[in-house]
Amino acid sequence: MKGEAGHMARISKKVSAAQREAENAPHRIWKTAIYARLSDFDDVLRDTESLEVQISYIKEYINHRDDLMLLDVFADKRCTGMNFDRPEFERLLKALQERKVNCIVVKDFSRLGRNFVETGQYLEQVFPLFGVRFIAINDNYDSLNSQSRDGMLVPIKSMINEMYSKDLSQKIQSCFRSKEARGEIYTPVPFGYKKDQKNHLILDEEVSDVVVRIFLWKKSGMKEYEIAKKLSAQEIPTPFTRRCQLGYVKNTSRVKDPAWQPAFVTKVLENPVYTGTMVYNRIAYDETNRKIGQNPRESWRMVPDNHPAIISWELFDEVSVLREAEQAVREERKTWCKQRRKNNPNIFKGRIFCKECGEKLVCHWQRDGSLYFYCKFCHVSISEKDLWNGIHKELYQRLEEHKYLKKLMQKNSGKSNLETKKVALSREMEQVSGNIVRLESQKRSGYERYVFGELSKEKFLELKQNLKNEIVEQKQEKSKKEKELALIQEELRQKKQIAGNTEVLLTADNLQQYVKKIEVDRRKITHAEFLL
Repeated sequence: MKGEAGHMARISKKVSAAQREAENAPHRIWKTAIYARLSDFDDVLRDTESLEVQISYIKEYINHRDDLMLLDVFADKRCTGMNFDRPEFERLLKALQERKVNCIVVKDFSRLGRNFVETGQYLEQVFPLFGVRFIAINDNYDSLNSQSRDGMLVPIKSMINEMYSKDLSQKIQSCFRSKEARGEIYTPVPFGYKKDQKNHLILDEEVSDVVVRIFLWKKSGMKEYEIAKKLSAQEIPTPFTRRCQLGYVKNTSRVKDPAWQPAFVTKVLENPVYTGTMVYNRIAYDETNRKIGQNPRESWRMVPDNHPAIISWELFDEVSVLREAEQAVREERKTWCKQRRKNNPNIFKGRIFCKECGEKLVCHWQRDGSLYFYCKFCHVSISEKDLWNGIHKELYQRLEEHKYLKKLMQKNSGKSNLETKKVALSREMEQVSGNIVRLESQKRSGYERYVFGELSKEKFLELKQNLKNEIVEQKQEKSKKEKELALIQEELRQKKQIAGNTEVLLTADNLQQYVKKIEVDRRKITHAEFLL
């Protein structure tokens, strides 16, 4: 324990020295990054915490500082402050490690995090260790200023933020329950409806009849993609386009392709809101508030007769039963196809091309278990059976040609040379691996010397970079030799096979080994390339 305490004391002294050096540095320009964060809670309660507002506020602050030079902006949206598992924050840490930035500016401590322990670790240990300056504008905190580094200030604010976050979560849930009790909608308005000034759903008479048509078409047996195609042909606005037309979407730049997609149709068909019943807690979210599916029906919170119905419950249930049956068939077919592919792998994968357009053919399993290949762009298709029969004869002739076998047998005389190369390469790889281990050890040793004050920061960074470059070179050399060794081993295997059996059998392995490309046109092979 004493050794550990002494070790931490030395680190603390080094951090303090780095801070004093930074404070006294004349006219230093800090490579600055903005960090902003917005959680779903912030988004629901107010607009003053929006990412755009945060970033604009911080930029204005930086513009009035001669010692700060803005290099990058990192912004996490829909990310909780109770942990640091955030994509943009991880990118920020990488930038710190690569010394691309050495100063972070946030609006306040809560934007960095609301977790007392983890936030304190970053402020008191991680940032100082990297020599990073941290500024929280609204909290008047600047790690470069000794007074604002008062040891009690940050922990207290972090603790308050953590308590605030938990209290805020409860308030949000209470707010949602109140809205639900009043029958209000606080999610995107579903297609076919509008909302009044009290956030109650009312009919969107311009498109509500489209919802009825969608359900009736599905009841008649139409597929989702067929319904989507029909709606696009009739130039019906998509749900997102309609929300933009109604003014519910601020950023309309996403409206690029107004075509209906099968997923849009599915979203309409699976939503019971069209029966006049408001359903809450239908969608399931993960810890980061991303949609992951639907909650079980028994956990839904339902408010019947909440708003005007577009369809009846009978029609909704009838379509739901039909969709469940279709889904069961799809799952059964998916399971069957998966097992079929496992037992009978596609040996022609990546080798069949369309003669007309040059694109690769894709495979499709028929109901009878047979495999068909077809082009997505041209009327070109061929069965696996016809493909195999067509290539079988030519491949067999190639493999049986005396000249080819004789050539391979002659190559076999060089087997001893290959064995010698194999042994030499193996020894060279062992030597390179040893070099990598030695360099990694030197790298760790250099870090320890730096921590204990035996190496200056400049010397440590120089040593670290040199060792890193050498390690990269050695790893590249190792990878190169591994590829050479793999080629030699494959050639030795082929020679051994031919030497032991001059009568080569026609198998799937031979097809994959010797057939490079097959061109198909109108159910027949027109050209084949071999690796012989």
